[in-house]
Amino acid sequence: MKYITLLLFVRFSGYTSFGQTITGIVTDTNEAPLPGVTIIVGGTTKGATTDFDGNYSIMANTGDILQFSYIGMQTREITVGSNNSIDVTLQEDSEQLDEVIVTAFGISQEKKSLGYAAQNIDAEAITKTKQTNLVSALQGQVAGVQITNSGGAPGQSARIVIRGINSLDPSADNQPLFVVDGVPIDNSTIESGNNETARGLTNRAADINPADVESMSVLKGAAATALYGVRAANGAVIITTKRGKSGRVSINLNTSVGFEELNSLPALQDQYGQGFSGEYDPSSFWPSWGAPISEVALTVPDHKYQDNWNRAFNTGVQTDHSLSVSGGGENATFYGSFGRFDQKGIIPFSDWARTSAKFSGTVKVSEKFDFSGSINYTNSGGNRVPHDRFMERMMYWSETTDVRDYINPDGTMKTYGNTNPIYDARFSTFEDDVNRMIGNLNFNYSPTDWLTLSYRLGTDYYSDSRTAITPGPKGIDGEVPLSSTGSIEETRINSKDITSNFYITLKKQWNDDLNTTLRMGNDVFQRKFDRVIGRGVDFVIPDFYNLNATSQVFTNQDKTIRRLVGFYGDLMVNFKEYLFLNVTARNDISSTLPKDNNSFFYPSVNLGYVFSEHADLPSWFTFGKLRGSWAQVGKDTNPHVLGITYEAEDVFPLNGQVGFTRNSSFGDPELKPELTTSIEFGTQLSFFESRLDLDVTYYKSNAVDQIIPVPISDGTGFSEYITNAGEIQNSGIEIVLGGDIIKNDDFQWTATANVSMNNNEIKSIREGIDEIVVGSQFGYVGSSVTMKLVPGEAFGNLYGTSYQRAGADENSIFLDQDLPLVIGDDGFPV
Repeated sequence: MKYITLLLFVRFSGYTSFGQTITGIVTDTNEAPLPGVTIIVGGTTKGATTDFDGNYSIMANTGDILQFSYIGMQTREITVGSNNSIDVTLQEDSEQLDEVIVTAFGISQEKKSLGYAAQNIDAEAITKTKQTNLVSALQGQVAGVQITNSGGAPGQSARIVIRGINSLDPSADNQPLFVVDGVPIDNSTIESGNNETARGLTNRAADINPADVESMSVLKGAAATALYGVRAANGAVIITTKRGKSGRVSINLNTSVGFEELNSLPALQDQYGQGFSGEYDPSSFWPSWGAPISEVALTVPDHKYQDNWNRAFNTGVQTDHSLSVSGGGENATFYGSFGRFDQKGIIPFSDWARTSAKFSGTVKVSEKFDFSGSINYTNSGGNRVPHDRFMERMMYWSETTDVRDYINPDGTMKTYGNTNPIYDARFSTFEDDVNRMIGNLNFNYSPTDWLTLSYRLGTDYYSDSRTAITPGPKGIDGEVPLSSTGSIEETRINSKDITSNFYITLKKQWNDDLNTTLRMGNDVFQRKFDRVIGRGVDFVIPDFYNLNATSQVFTNQDKTIRRLVGFYGDLMVNFKEYLFLNVTARNDISSTLPKDNNSFFYPSVNLGYVFSEHADLPSWFTFGKLRGSWAQVGKDTNPHVLGITYEAEDVFPLNGQVGFTRNSSFGDPELKPELTTSIEFGTQLSFFESRLDLDVTYYKSNAVDQIIPVPISDGTGFSEYITNAGEIQNSGIEIVLGGDIIKNDDFQWTATANVSMNNNEIKSIREGIDEIVVGSQFGYVGSSVTMKLVPGEAFGNLYGTSYQRAGADENSIFLDQDLPLVIGDDGFPV
């Protein structure tokens, strides 16, 4: 059973006197006490809540009706008799349990009260995915969410985008904010340096052990994330970890073993071997453009098709073990866990591992004061083989040369000339070692039943140590080295986030029909980031890999600090449990913007109307709700981009001299924050006693004053100008359909499907500029592909060259593949 605690405090207002004190304990069907249960004397504003042990005390008269309500449980009504002690057992309401969403700052709310779309994924759904990366576990689970895995090698990152790309800046992250137990954490992916091929590094949310997660809530629109400010401009993923419960100590041990196989291959040919233009050449670069293999085999011994693609890869192995211990007494609970995950990839010599340990606890000091805290330690890392280069080198490896026979007795590469991909994977190493600590402390003090003071302090710190080695020559005659000089790169990354959040909560039950909750607070966020890179080239001693053993050493340091101060307010109004109004406001002050523009304000409002609680509907119409929202959210920029900046080139120090060069980018001294305005409308429907559920959402967001680099004349001394320019729009619909196909006492078959459609459009860029080129790539025979920002088109469109098509519109930027190719006099396409 899932336990989600929501403390409701009801302020006493005018009421008549009551004759006796009723006490008791409220438990669930497992006899576990339920804290935070609301007890109201029917027809009055008199109320109380249970404490951490499920105990309550309330004044009432004989004949009064006590109403016991708790999220996820069926409400009970009990008539007061002559007995002053009333113990109550609440039954689980399975239809309510799935309707609880953890929103901003870890506040649990019934989904029916939300005026915006949000989805919750529980621990069972996370476990079923068998994903070791929490981001990958969201694949296909949430409408409007796009998950992109960077590859299948061990520990590779996963990227999440909610409702499309929201920034025109090519370097922008565009990913949502990740929050663990109320504390924002870092989910960045820092790839290997400019001197290294891509190694598929890990996004930092993968440091969290999925076995420790109780639920994940995905907040999509600006209305849902407004309280988090600029950091959640792209949405938020709220992660709630498991906690201890009062009662007996519980010990859980889970272990699993999995295997991976290559699931698809390109179309393979086995007829032609090494060479070019139909001629056999055993030293040719071209792997399969030579003579037929069968013909060459008549004169060349052991010349045969090697089936390298099916033989080059290993069977991957995953092992995952987790142990947790939880429990508690009257005034304290605890949860502790330990996990170990190991993965050997299908690419030879690739591996990744994660060791995690977590401890959390809650302490109730008195009826008015309690505190809690948690600390999570993770160590992760592995050997990151050059996965993209491995596949490319497989493409060019001879079809008739055994790829597994890659090394000579003296340790040099066994090859006909091309680089053997397995030898490269073994000796071109890249190892990372990440140590991470996430912790938080939470304090709550309630001097009265209508006022609560809360403070949360959180930290997220990690160190990332990386060593990349490309061996040089061994000095052996005839060898083909991976590099003519060899190199080693040592990278040390330290990142530290601190979050401080203080807020007060005011709750008022005005009468039986109306109650309000007002939160006001201040939070401060600071991130310090420091990356130092030392690169050495040209090893002076073969096979001795140390910076001191290279003839040239280059260093580089990237150090930034960012601070964000926010003030916010959140008002929730509940009228008769069918009309819910939520108004928020926030003002942020950012250290990355100019002083005159670093403070910015943005509001939001959302409304939910549960018409099934208000109108008479047919019995088959179980639940119906309409919702709508309007919201704005601001966004700042990266640290240290304003004005003129300088950087040190790799060639320095040179002859004892230190030198700097002016950066080619110039940041607008009057830069303003970006502003995103969004609207959202939707409905949530349920039929046939919740056997069939439907959720439909329409949304549109416009982000203006985009902070992007625009090209400028080289005559200015710069190549690009970072300023407010352009607008991007996202609009679309999301549909979630779920149903119980078969449901009885012995068997249940439930199916859920979601579909989303997002239309992304660049509305404008800098005045006077028709397009902005983001990047280009060239290929064989003059082919090219370019990513450009073009008004009226989608972000991410690729523009390339193609063969001519008969009847094609010369002014169209789109290729019509249904038109016939134009064939030249030589018989080839033009």
